[in-house]
Amino acid sequence: MHMKGLNKLHVGLALSILLFLGLGYWLVKPKLPDQPPNLSFSADVDGTKAWKELLSTKQHAIKEWRLGWKYLPNGEKMLLVAIQPLGVTKADREQLLSWVRKGNDVVLFDRNPEGWEPWGTVFVGGGEEKNGAGERAIDGTEVVSTIRVLSDFTPTEGLLTGKVDTPYRIKPGGSGRALFEDERGVLASRTQEGLGSITVVLTPNWMQNGRIDQASHFELIWPLFAKSWDAVWVDETHHGFGTKPGLLAVYPAWLVLASVQLGLALLLWLWLRGKRFGPVHTPRAWTVRRGDEGVHAVAAWYERLSYQREALAHQQLFLRQLLHQRWGLSPSASALQAAEAARGRMSEAQAAQLARLLEEPPAASGGIAKPRAAKQRGVSTKAFVQRTREMGEMIAYLEKE
Repeated sequence: MHMKGLNKLHVGLALSILLFLGLGYWLVKPKLPDQPPNLSFSADVDGTKAWKELLSTKQHAIKEWRLGWKYLPNGEKMLLVAIQPLGVTKADREQLLSWVRKGNDVVLFDRNPEGWEPWGTVFVGGGEEKNGAGERAIDGTEVVSTIRVLSDFTPTEGLLTGKVDTPYRIKPGGSGRALFEDERGVLASRTQEGLGSITVVLTPNWMQNGRIDQASHFELIWPLFAKSWDAVWVDETHHGFGTKPGLLAVYPAWLVLASVQLGLALLLWLWLRGKRFGPVHTPRAWTVRRGDEGVHAVAAWYERLSYQREALAHQQLFLRQLLHQRWGLSPSASALQAAEAARGRMSEAQAAQLARLLEEPPAASGGIAKPRAAKQRGVSTKAFVQRTREMGEMIAYLEKE
């Protein structure tokens, strides 16, 4: 009975969890973001990712361009594809034409390319309606047209058709070469600019994922990209996905954010490690016993009690200990032995000075001191100062070795 009850409990828990997940998915069903049309990285029906993926198998490199057109790379044999760009200014057009004249190509898909000097468009009707003010307004109605290819643009034979949704056509008689047209006029034209060329196509809808395989759209647009380029750029700047130029634009946003946070954490850590929590001055009581006042006080105490010889003896003992640490010389070695050991490490003058410092200090009356009473074992102030200075220089020299 216990096992059966346990099994029913497990089954009920599992069903409850599944029901909770099912209701949650039904109530809060994730939706794909509704992206703008004509994006080369969009898989929606109005995106152009299918064309881009196919073109990437034929060209050396195809990438998105997300900077202003004035930053287009120097060089030649490159292609820029702009599909229904928005917000193109006069300066943008001039910079793009200058880039084309250096030996690069541009393929522009635009239902009504305004402001481009080499072209002009005319309104031919079809797919339009009257608005409240009596002006013509485009309603986006598609018209199936018979397409005629000109000047051996494509080897495709037979009757080509296309769904045209623009009431505009390129003006005839311009400097460009017509590529294909329908019964209302020219739909695509190519113009030479310097060492490069600009191709204008009035049917950007043919590039979209949901329409590229309809009618003869693919057969008509694919020959536009038959040439081989060193690099192919797809403009996304005028689709609202532009970035500002600079060093940070080279790196992804998540890496820049992580680096900034890491830098702030490092600065905070350094601030906490280096900040002084207390007075910025050092109390006099902390340094007086180790400063000049302490040295003068000790020196005066030794001098008042005539203990200069004991002070020199302490210095000499420290010098012998230092010789033992640096050279391995025995602390009981004679001055002559120390001089012999020093000749291979310092000059003759320094070796002689070392031997003299290891000898018995001179007495106040001159000569070698003899055992006397404690009060009579003093050293002259001049000799004490001179010997102390020499002893300090020798100790400093040995400590640097």
